[in-house]
Amino acid sequence: MLTEEALRTALEDTIQVLERTRRSFKSRELGQLRRRLIDLLEQLETDTGEKEEG
Repeated sequence: MLTEEALRTALEDTIQVLERTRRSFKSRELGQLRRRLIDLLEQLETDTGEKEEG
């Protein structure tokens, strides 16, 4: 089963690759994907923080 930590790590790795290669691949779609993944990661962290508080 996929854990939240594994999902977070996969998202972070993907974002890092997209950031490192963004000058090589000047794609609006890849930039938008990177931003959506960052938003998703932030939402995951927010949701996790709320679970820990509750």
